[in-house]
Amino acid sequence: MAQRQPRRHRHAAPDRAIPWRRLAPWPIAVVIGVLAWALAGWLVCAAFCLVGWLSDISQSLSDSLSLAASLFLLANGSRVVIAGISISIMPLLLTLAIMGTGYGLIRVALRHGFDEDPEASGLLVAGVAGVVAIVYGAATATLAGSMQIGDIGESLTGGVTIGLITGWLAAARSFGWHFGWPRQVPEWVRALPRACGAGLGILVAGGTLVICLALLLDRSQVQDLQNSLSPGLLGTSLLAAMQAFWAPNLVIWGISWLVGAGFSLGVGTVVSPFVVQLGVLPSVPMFGAVPAAGMPSQTMLVWSAVPVVAGVAAGWVAARSQVSTDMRLETGAGIGGGAGVLTGLAATVVAAISRGNLGTVELTGLGPLIGTMVLLAPVLLGLGGLAAGLVVALGRPKVAPRVLPVDTLDKPAPKPPPQPWKDALHEYPSRFDQLLRQN
Repeated sequence: MAQRQPRRHRHAAPDRAIPWRRLAPWPIAVVIGVLAWALAGWLVCAAFCLVGWLSDISQSLSDSLSLAASLFLLANGSRVVIAGISISIMPLLLTLAIMGTGYGLIRVALRHGFDEDPEASGLLVAGVAGVVAIVYGAATATLAGSMQIGDIGESLTGGVTIGLITGWLAAARSFGWHFGWPRQVPEWVRALPRACGAGLGILVAGGTLVICLALLLDRSQVQDLQNSLSPGLLGTSLLAAMQAFWAPNLVIWGISWLVGAGFSLGVGTVVSPFVVQLGVLPSVPMFGAVPAAGMPSQTMLVWSAVPVVAGVAAGWVAARSQVSTDMRLETGAGIGGGAGVLTGLAATVVAAISRGNLGTVELTGLGPLIGTMVLLAPVLLGLGGLAAGLVVALGRPKVAPRVLPVDTLDKPAPKPPPQPWKDALHEYPSRFDQLLRQN
């Protein structure tokens, strides 16, 4: 196949590790890939549930398989009822694992839907993403309706959303397509995704550090809760794996704690750098890291520097992309502050996804306090971004004024070189006048 000329909208050549081999039209191949994805996701959940069933074979195998389906739907955004408890907190690590499985299977399906590398276009990527979203949403809704273990509407909505994101990423990577900014868009606008990524990366690192330190300092309480459940060796391993599914949620809750908003663990329970109020807590070992009720030490406020640093990173990336000799201070401050505020709002959206219920009465509304976070996160990150923008504007390159050499200041300007042909042209009119006067 002849080599194609590079196109502007192709950010990188598609991965050619798997050769193109058309076994069916791409819509059929994608449908098969999505169904295989849904089955693989359910099998991942079933593997953990079957391990639990092996530790206690007195329970019915059908109950374990039903639990696997419930866990699968929960990872796709649907609330489920497990052992009479209504749960709606998405296990984000399991969700990411399922999305990663779908990403790989859809790419393999696309490789068998075309004879050769197709022309990359946004329309084709959107078409593939739409088919994936419809089929995967229908599969999750069908599972919820047939087994009557989840809300059909929530299963459909969650499946369509996850399918759309996964399908879009898989198709764009397979075809080598990326979004192209119009030429009129300023550089700082193009840098906003990278700026938000830098800020969110620092927030995630800070949230992870907070949670790890809390688990380490209160490991005795965590161990006591673990022993009170008496799960045994196999049950302990299974319980640890199940808690790991919600580890990203804890990191996001740690981010909410960093910005000062804090998080809730049920009705009347608030954990923040300013106050800790405890009510009924879930009997989950990882919640043993919750600090004691009362007023935390004022030294905890030092952690507020983390979101400020995240705002500095976001503002620095955005402002540096727009550095020019004519950048004014207010321009740099506006670009940096805007990038920080946008990163704070993005963190708030992610925090809202991590919320949910672990019951119907006391254990409802677990997760970050969104009303407070939507105010504090943009402010703290915006201040950091504003400071970074000012620093970048102050350090912008200067245009050196043109200075003439000292020895040329007192010298007269040089005379132009003689041009005989111009002198001759000026003489012709005067000679013509002399001839007229003589006649």
